[in-house]
Amino acid sequence: MNLVLNFLFLIFVLCFESNETKCHKNTVVFQNNLSLSQSTLKVHCKSRDDDLGDHFVKYKDNTYNFSFHDGVIFTTRFKCNLRKGSNLEYHKSFMAYEGHPIHRCGALYKWNARDEAIYLSKNRKPEKLMYSWIKD
Repeated sequence: MNLVLNFLFLIFVLCFESNETKCHKNTVVFQNNLSLSQSTLKVHCKSRDDDLGDHFVKYKDNTYNFSFHDGVIFTTRFKCNLRKGSNLEYHKSFMAYEGHPIHRCGALYKWNARDEAIYLSKNRKPEKLMYSWIKD
């Protein structure tokens, strides 16, 4: 019985490795469109395995983004904290990406920070309002 399970596991691993080369990475993007305040957006994201640290995105500057493959055994999740304002007094923590039981390839999650709220566009579809800012 152990031999059968080991054999099935080996087949699974070999199939996954061959598919991963064909599977494009998923990407999470953060864009600063804080037009009224023109303040800097602070982004801090982390998963179970990785703390990506603090990143600062200036108004109308380049975006901050990161790419990754979904985990095979554990669901990939990135929780992020966004801060804005002259003293970073407005904030919101949320799950910016949560993997799917079926291996996902090439997903694009684009988060757009605006003065009134935070919006999300998944896979180039129209943006939806997701979260309002919280003031300290």
